[in-house]
Amino acid sequence: MLSANLATAAEQLLSLSTRLGVSFIFVNLGSDHPAFIEAFALLHEGGGAMPKIISCPHETSALAAAHGYAMITRRPQIVLVHVDVGTQNLGGSVHNACRGRIPAIIIAGLSPLTDRGERIGERNEFIHYIQDTPRQHEIVGQYMKWCYELRAPETVDAVLLRGWQMAVSEPQGPVYITGAREIWEERIAASREPLAHWPAAATAGLPEGAASEICQALGEAKRPLLITTYLGRQPKAVARLVELSERYGFGICEVGPQYMSFPGEHEHHLGYRRNTLIDEADLILMMDVDAPWITSKVKPAEGCRLIHIDIDPIKDGLGFWHFPAEQSYLADSLKALTQLLDISAPVQGRQERIKWISAAKKRLQAKPAVASEAITPDELTEAVRELVNERTVIVFETPSCTESIPSVLKMNRPGSYFASGGSNLGWGINAAIGAKLADPESEVITLAGDGCFVFGVPSSAYWMAGAYNTPHLTVIYNNGGWCSPKMSTLGVHPEGTARQNDHFWVTVGRGARLADIAEATGGAAAFAVKDRADLKVTLKAALQTVRAGRSAVVDVTLAAISGQVLN
Repeated sequence: MLSANLATAAEQLLSLSTRLGVSFIFVNLGSDHPAFIEAFALLHEGGGAMPKIISCPHETSALAAAHGYAMITRRPQIVLVHVDVGTQNLGGSVHNACRGRIPAIIIAGLSPLTDRGERIGERNEFIHYIQDTPRQHEIVGQYMKWCYELRAPETVDAVLLRGWQMAVSEPQGPVYITGAREIWEERIAASREPLAHWPAAATAGLPEGAASEICQALGEAKRPLLITTYLGRQPKAVARLVELSERYGFGICEVGPQYMSFPGEHEHHLGYRRNTLIDEADLILMMDVDAPWITSKVKPAEGCRLIHIDIDPIKDGLGFWHFPAEQSYLADSLKALTQLLDISAPVQGRQERIKWISAAKKRLQAKPAVASEAITPDELTEAVRELVNERTVIVFETPSCTESIPSVLKMNRPGSYFASGGSNLGWGINAAIGAKLADPESEVITLAGDGCFVFGVPSSAYWMAGAYNTPHLTVIYNNGGWCSPKMSTLGVHPEGTARQNDHFWVTVGRGARLADIAEATGGAAAFAVKDRADLKVTLKAALQTVRAGRSAVVDVTLAAISGQVLN
């Protein structure tokens, strides 16, 4: 920095990022970033404070890693990408950040506008013409909480602070800020915007009287059920939910869990399978959940009371969405649970409700596994469960096993289990990097389908893991293809021609040595398992590799999803 009172807008942004507590800037740099690269170099050479630069070979890795960091810390990091093409390369990771309610600050350049030889950073390459798209923000706009172009360099502090405030206010989410190359190069007087004037908007609990009404409904119910997906984003809420469940005697279902929201081995846990007991319960509390059941498959019983408590109860970022509720509250679940626990009225009928939970658990017990020549997903998950300890963080991305894997793992510690909250695949192997950066003492284990592994650009992910010392273990559930399209087809055409002829066109990963891709980056060791006799010993050896400081990928061959040969 040339002067304490004269800095480029890019330098000023880095300075403010440091004051905000941003630890990392995940970057994929382009021709629109000379101001940032020069600012990085000046601060680095001068010993100035700035976030650590994480160079990402692919933009998917950048945002997914920032996502993984924010899952654990709830603090947004900066993702720096370039113009339209870099923004497009973020791909479905913007969907995941939006649907997962993840705070992130995405900053993208714009092509320079001027070309008269009068300004620093003006057009001097042919790509500045072909990359100048008139509505760049529309590429990602519908997934962002806020999009804005920095039009005057002297407003950089206010723009970044507003973006930060937007991202961290509930429901949290990503924002997208752009600026032309000339703007980032302009020098401005140092600003000292007081951070205290830009707080996250305070959340609220239940309105007056609501807690008493809900507690009364719990006390009167005979078969009460609470359904959640992301309550555990606030780890303190988990203990309060346990306390409330034990006080009143109601069961909990975690559907498509994004976080560990209730101890899996607790006697009141009714599992992870969507649609469970929906048509039997006489009171359903929906708390921090997007899709509590599938309406085409099951509906609440006649007369069932329905109450929804959520930081995002209307889901205004979705298209058509509706689940019935007689009361819907926009409320912070941690505060709401505290209010419910503060109600001191005597509890009646608790033992009868617990008997219902016990009987339901017996009926819901999984059927014995069918013998299989190949390693099964449940068998593999049981072997992974033996690796779990008090430092384990599971990063989950095996969509065809969304119900079965959590049912086997039964994680008990808040902050020990994470999923993206969205449906874009390829997130997990990159999010693991951010999770390790956020909690270096953790042992991160990523469970990925073979399709998810390929979609995650492993050549980028494992180079980053090696370069930035974020060793983690990846276990690939490899059935030789993409299972989800086959399952969706069978759900619509259970006896169709595709099933009869085993023609699904999903065996695109068949025969690939996936772990070798990770090893080729120099950032990971490759392991492969085909025989169950080798499974546990290989997983343990791979985890020892991680503990020694190097990522490991274990490619486990499961039964093939299809016998079709593509040519």
